[in-house]
Amino acid sequence: MSGPSRPKPRKGENSMASMGWLAALLIFLGLELAFVSLTSLWFAAGALGAFITALAGGDMEIQLVVFTGVSFLTLILIRPAAFFISRHRKAGMEHENAAGFK
Repeated sequence: MSGPSRPKPRKGENSMASMGWLAALLIFLGLELAFVSLTSLWFAAGALGAFITALAGGDMEIQLVVFTGVSFLTLILIRPAAFFISRHRKAGMEHENAAGFK
């Protein structure tokens, strides 16, 4: 006994989803460029994965799983670099401040 069958996506649904993911990708990249905190980059990578999935014809559920999975994987991979950059940025500011008061 199989579960209820889901209706096939209507023509244009995946193109609308892909446009939404593309918009999300651009917004997250814009935020990353504005704040350089490496946090928006996680979601930009997830949006890129979901965008590719939408273009390939994946269902919205699959797109959401890809978005979540890629975002989480990118978080795990990039987070150490974010801490490293943040620590060195703060150390550089303290060094500059100390040099300015001498």
